[in-house]
Amino acid sequence: MSSVALQDLLDMILGYNLSTANKRWLAEHLIEQVEAETKEKLEPYTMEEINAMIDESEADFAAGRFYSMDEARQHRKEHMSQLLNS
Repeated sequence: MSSVALQDLLDMILGYNLSTANKRWLAEHLIEQVEAETKEKLEPYTMEEINAMIDESEADFAAGRFYSMDEARQHRKEHMSQLLNS
């Protein structure tokens, strides 16, 4: 359940008198949601990871594995077209 859906749920039930058990159930589910969202946060790359990505890109370029600007634009245009038509 998304954060927005949980907020809507909370707004809806504020008008109701909840039993202690139902309040506990709601609290547990809210805590689970917060923990799941916290795990999804992106971690910054380390310098080692950045340097490895740069080395890989340089090796690809040296081996001729790259797109020209026109090829990249065409590829993006085709990809967007496929997304919009599906």
